Amino acid sequence: MLNHYHRDEVFIAGGQPTVTYVERDELDIERGLARAIAAPNQIVSLAGPSKSGKTVLCRRVLGEREYVWIDGGQINDSHSFWQRVCNELDIPDAVEKTSQKEYMVKIEGSLCVTAGGSHINKKCETHKKINGMSDALKEMIFRKIILVIDDFHYIKDEFRVDIVRSLKGAVFQGLKVILLSVTHRTFDAIKAESELTGRFSSIQLPPWSIGDLIKIAMRGFNVLKVLYDDDFVTTVAKEAQENPFLMQTFCWEMCFDIGIEEIGPFSSYTTLKSSYDLDQLFIRIANDAGLPRYQQLAAGPQSRKIREKRPLRVGGVADIYQVILMAIARTGPLAVITYEELRTSINEILSDRIPQKHEITSALKHLSNISHGAGLESAIDWNEENRSVTIADPYLRFYLRWQIRNRKLQLSNIKN
Repeated sequence: MLNHYHRDEVFIAGGQPTVTYVERDELDIERGLARAIAAPNQIVSLAGPSKSGKTVLCRRVLGEREYVWIDGGQINDSHSFWQRVCNELDIPDAVEKTSQKEYMVKIEGSLCVTAGGSHINKKCETHKKINGMSDALKEMIFRKIILVIDDFHYIKDEFRVDIVRSLKGAVFQGLKVILLSVTHRTFDAIKAESELTGRFSSIQLPPWSIGDLIKIAMRGFNVLKVLYDDDFVTTVAKEAQENPFLMQTFCWEMCFDIGIEEIGPFSSYTTLKSSYDLDQLFIRIANDAGLPRYQQLAAGPQSRKIREKRPLRVGGVADIYQVILMAIARTGPLAVITYEELRTSINEILSDRIPQKHEITSALKHLSNISHGAGLESAIDWNEENRSVTIADPYLRFYLRWQIRNRKLQLSNIKN
């Protein structure tokens, strides 16, 4: 059978790639995850940078095995978690079953009794409560169904504790559980339940190398009959924030722009010229993917007070939340920034009215809370203990690089 390839089935951002799946065999990641899943009585944590392919890897390793997949971003509390599990298993969730039976009874107050005396026909109800959580756990253990919780870090702290504690006994009985989270939240399960120590296996998914990102482009372009320059593809890979999703997006967009859609065995080759305008591509993708995240953060928390506007060296003014985002952008942006690095960057942005230490840390806490409350937990995460800011969201970093750092600051980005 002659092979035909469609652009949408080759470069897949946010889906399960096949042609452009890169195994990264030198890291032994697939085998390591398979070994952890096979080990008995363990909760497996698969952690890595946001959008780094954790879901793709997990589904590939699980293969044809039966599993229940729960998205942590859709969990509001413990009850909603078990509701979703029960729905996936097609079993009732914490309902009461009512049955009726007719008796000859004597009425004494409001009670149904089977005693002598004046009798009438009466239907008495009996109730049986179904424990959805208990039934779900029994079902998964019996059928050897694996429970996968994606974006485990999105679940609020108190509900993570409840969920992990309810799973502990089932894990001892053979339930296999996989938790997917961003790197800096790897040990949230241990923090939620200290008794899991010794029953917790952690697999770390490293950031993508430039070489592995290049392989995505090479494999896809080769089957789509796209001729390209090696240096050009390397330049694209360097801008992908160590992230396969962005690399897949870049390649799809370039194929669209040069008219590549479906390729058959007799299709001719198309050249991706090095003169292709990458800057415009990056600016457009940054705006599409990162602008909503940036706007939520730049707006800051709701406040009755008018925020102080601070003068910028390039002209114009900005409040402390906008200044912090500009300072983060000025670092590269880096995925992890120390407080000292951030403060130095702030000093280089402002011409006057440099914020005090407590003002900066307070603003970082607010930005972190905004991220958590808006379901953008990997956007800004301020760690008070080690005094560092983590920006795990590659789309936010990409936006800060191409809409804030690499372009001349425009006053339209700042609320005067």
